[in-house]
Amino acid sequence: MKNIVYIGKYNGIVGGIERYMQKSASLLRRSDYRVHYLYTENGGRDQAQFAGAFDTAAEFSLSNRLLASADLVMIHNIISPELLKGLPQGRTFFFAHDHNIYCRRHHYYTPLGRKNCHRAYHALRCFFCSLGRNNAPPLAEYRKLPAIVLSDFMRDNLLKNGFEKVIKLPAFIQTEYGERSFMPEGVLRILFLGQLIRGKGADLMIRSLAKLSVPFECTVAGDGNDRAMLEKMLAEYKLQDKVRFCGFVSKPEELWKNCDVFCFPIRWQEPFGLVGLEAMAHGVPVVAFDRGGVREYLEDNRNGLAVPEHGDLENALAFLAENPGNVLEKMSKYGRKMAEEKFSEGCFLEKFAALLPEVLQ
Repeated sequence: MKNIVYIGKYNGIVGGIERYMQKSASLLRRSDYRVHYLYTENGGRDQAQFAGAFDTAAEFSLSNRLLASADLVMIHNIISPELLKGLPQGRTFFFAHDHNIYCRRHHYYTPLGRKNCHRAYHALRCFFCSLGRNNAPPLAEYRKLPAIVLSDFMRDNLLKNGFEKVIKLPAFIQTEYGERSFMPEGVLRILFLGQLIRGKGADLMIRSLAKLSVPFECTVAGDGNDRAMLEKMLAEYKLQDKVRFCGFVSKPEELWKNCDVFCFPIRWQEPFGLVGLEAMAHGVPVVAFDRGGVREYLEDNRNGLAVPEHGDLENALAFLAENPGNVLEKMSKYGRKMAEEKFSEGCFLEKFAALLPEVLQ
């Protein structure tokens, strides 16, 4: 039985990274792997549930015997370069979920105007862009490791930044089937699910909703530092009766059942955006800004709409509201089919089984 060790930052749910680790660990354990978890900081929600996805969960220590016996070690967040020296040679790789390995600001967009960046890391330029905030990323040390990514977008970013070995491991999702009824009362039901932070773009969605001329209601699921600002925006635009906040949701299944479209108004370049794939697996079309890695699964006009970076989100939502039968239903069916064929658990497990030989080559 293979022993896998995940190394992450928190021992609970904060965002997509932790959810990915939790779900992938559960799948691997069902497939006769043993999966252990070491964390560097205490934090996050649903800690007991999160820890239950692993065979064991403990605070990170180089003296932990699991590291010496592990067949694979996967670093899911950046840890100190000094600690890398104590990890098993040839069996450790870096799972790049984020931009912080090549962006000192971590957001990969500029502080003024929030324009998305497409450049490789440059010490002087990135120092001034970040206004000296955060430490320089330890690229030299992490380039020595083979890297894992979920999207072509992230693969290209790592290659641009000097990584020599980048392996694309497909994301996975369980496709949920069942009858869907779109806009049963003639009202477009919009769902936003994610952290309420600037990069996720909930404020961009609210500005678009203020211009939306079709009947709609919107559920905002998630929490974060921007919540107070977003609630103030609702009052400013007089949207309190149409938009409701429901806070952090551990199990969003009911949300998927009762929405017509998932709105993904990302400001930053999403490395993949697993929540968009989750929407499609539930038969929910996605409307997203065409940024980052969302094109890994979002096919414009087939399972949703990819809105240009500076396009009108409200026009895309209005188009779907006006075509629930011949557009929303077709997108729903295609999204489920694509999720089942391209992002199945079997595809993930097949590729994962080949990781150890690839790392040792």
